[in-house]
This record gives sequence, structure tokens and C-alpha cells, in this order.
Amino acid sequence: MGIPFATAGRFRRPTLLPFNPDLPYDQKGPAPLQAGNTSWLEADNGFGEDCLNLNVWAPEDAGDEPLPVVVYVFGGGWTLGANTQTTSNASGLAATGRVIGVSINYRLGPFGWRSLSQYGGRLAEASNLGLQDITTALQWVRENIARFGGDPGNVTGHSAGAFSALALLAAPSADGLYHHLAAFSGMPSRQVPAWGAEERAHAVLTALGIQDDPEQLLTVDAHVLAETMSKTQSPDPGAAHGVDNDVIAVVGDRDQPGSVLADHPMRVLESGRHRDVDILFSSTTGETDWWVDHRTEDFDPGTLADLIGEFSHRNRIPRSRARKIIATFDTDGRSPIRVRSALLTNYSFTLPQVRGALAHAAAGGRAHLLAIGRLPGAPAVHGTEMHGIVGQKRPGASDEILARDTAVRHALLALATGHTNELWEPVTTEPTTKGLGDMPYDATTHAKNMLETFTGIDRP
Repeated sequence: MGIPFATAGRFRRPTLLPFNPDLPYDQKGPAPLQAGNTSWLEADNGFGEDCLNLNVWAPEDAGDEPLPVVVYVFGGGWTLGANTQTTSNASGLAATGRVIGVSINYRLGPFGWRSLSQYGGRLAEASNLGLQDITTALQWVRENIARFGGDPGNVTGHSAGAFSALALLAAPSADGLYHHLAAFSGMPSRQVPAWGAEERAHAVLTALGIQDDPEQLLTVDAHVLAETMSKTQSPDPGAAHGVDNDVIAVVGDRDQPGSVLADHPMRVLESGRHRDVDILFSSTTGETDWWVDHRTEDFDPGTLADLIGEFSHRNRIPRSRARKIIATFDTDGRSPIRVRSALLTNYSFTLPQVRGALAHAAAGGRAHLLAIGRLPGAPAVHGTEMHGIVGQKRPGASDEILARDTAVRHALLALATGHTNELWEPVTTEPTTKGLGDMPYDATTHAKNMLETFTGIDRP
């Protein structure tokens, strides 16, 4: 527990650390410093900027042959999360005897995802630092995991972790550090454009009153910096689904100073440059319904007319086309907030997932599509499968939920161990999709319908 894999000064690139076998590693390491309520993160040893540590779980009886490794990258919108929480505890994967489980930390919020390299000077390295942290953790795994019985080469993630995992496809520094990718509720899309990232940085600097001297960020109190950035974010969870991205995320920095990405992940999939990487794409049938139920006031568009205007403006889509698309989801007596949820679930998750899988297959790669439906006591919202991914038991779970979560874990293990014959049929020219749980539709038919609904509409 809590093995330091790198060190990094504020807004500086991470530096890989060697493994010291003489330390006990019997406690969790510090969690990434972040704003807001953090009690759910089970961070026994607090929070800090010096948070680049990882946890390793190995089977008690691993045998003589080295095992594949699953590296788990937690989600949380690039602003929340840690490897300390139960849903980052990969002991449930290691307990199967099939893999070594690794759970990593990376810097969050302004420390890992605020683009500042455009200012130069002592901020010149600050571009996609969180993604650089993830890449450095994979380098540590490659160099050290053999002493734990591991054979490195796999990475998976959820939500922001999944978007980040797929971004590795476009990061030359990550080449050769993974063999399979599993992306749960994260797609090869929704990058923040460089101009949008600069606007977000300017908003923080302005809020702090240091817009004329950005290097003062180096000495601002860490908690003040995290809280200030949080307050400059849009309170609307749907804001993340526009092309300008009023939030933070992986930045399309290829034309910026200190860039990490050489291309867009979708373009990489289309090119076939990583056709040798097997990919599992997974999403739920009601991804954004969580915000309907828990952030109702922030997420409610008000009226369908307002929703049409918002979708048109935020995504540079003609109003007439936006009206036609939204009509597809204005069915079954849905309220405007439910229509918005169905729209964004499919525009931001289903659509790029299916397009990415088809592109990878067309370029000669192997891709599998998974859609996760609801069950009594487990709605099909963003995060419903998190316990299953790492092999943990969801508190109060019914036998049905446990069976669904076990199926999720099995799919991940089959991918990680190279036994894709244990999975359903891969994507070909058809978006063949496996459905789990109580599905509201045939998953493959729905995938085709969404391709048709959004024909010609980019999801960058």
C-alpha cells in the first residue's frame, strides 16, 4: 500500500522513483488534494499534493508463471477520487488468482489538469500533468511489477479514468506500456480544446487576482487553489458535454507548448496505429440519469426549447438539426430533464463508444462493446458497475446485482489475460453489443440507431 512511484513539484512533470524494498508499505498513501466533501474516499492518511503512490495486490498462491497486470485508473471528473476508496481496491481482481491488481493516484483539479504551459517560464511543463502521472505509473509497473509476480501490460479505468486511459492511445510517451485497454463510461472523445483550456486557466487566475503574474500560482495555498478552481467550474453537470467544455478534462494540447498528445484518440483508432491493442468499451443505458436524480436543479434545462438552443449552441449544430435529434428522445412522456439525460447519455457515451469500436475494428483491431442495464436496486447510471470492475461486493447487493457485477469483472479479466474467446463476438462492420442487466432495448440495434441519429455530427 502507498508505494511512491514518482515525485513532482507543483506544475512540474513527474519524475519516476525507484522501488525501495526495505519499507513496510502497510498503510495507504496520501490521496490527491481536492476540493469539496472527501469523506467517502477513505483516505486514512489524508490528502496532499505529494500523492503519487500506488497499491499492489497479488494472489496468495500465484504460482510460478508471472501474471498479467490490471492497472486501475479511478474516475471522478478529473477533480475527485483516489486509490484509497473501496471502488479502487483491486484485491477482488487479485483474489481470482488470474491477475495482479494495481491502483494508482494521479494529480487532480488545478494540480493535474489545469493547462498553464502557454505562460512559459516555471509553468512551461503544466500540460496534461495528470496524464503524465498515469504514464509514469505505467513505467513504474513495467520496471518493478515482476518482483510482485506480475507481467505488465494492461490498463483499465472508469469515467475520467477511462477517458484518460483511451487518451494514452494518442500519447507517444505511453507507447508500449499497455497491451489492452478497458474503458468503463469513458470514451475516445470529449477532450477540452486548447482554447477552452486556456479560458479555464484564465478564469482561475482572474478569480485569484493574479492574471498579470501567473507564476504566483506556485505559491498560492493549495486548498485555496483547489477551492477557487472548483468555484470557476460550471455548476451544470451537462456543461461537460459541449464542444467547448466548460470544465477540466484531458486537453487536446498537440499544438500547445509542452504537449503530451500527438493526435486525437479517435483519429488514432481510425489510423490503426494501435491495432494491436484489444479494447473493451462499456457504458450504461442511463449514464446521466444520476444527475437527474441528484443534481436536479443544476441539470434541468427548463423547457425543450431551451434544450434545443443549448444543444445547438454548445455543439455548433444547426438549430433545425438539434430539434430533429432531440425529437428522437422526446418519447414516452419524458420530461425535459429526462429528454436531456437520454440525449447526453447517447451523444457523449453511446455514440463515441460505438464509433470508436467500429473505427478500431475497421483498422484491424479487436474491440468489444458492452452496455449495462439497470436492475432492481441498481439503476443503470454513471458508476453503477464500479464495484464489479475491481471485484468488490456492493453493500446490500442482491444476487442479481452480484451476478451482473461478476460478469463485468469476468469481462475485464478475460480481456486482461488475453482470453477474448471468453467474451461475446467482437465488433466487425456491425456494432455487435453485449447487454447486461434489464436492457430497455436490444443493445446492437440501439447502437445502429444512434449512429443514424447523429450521422454527420462530430463528438470531439
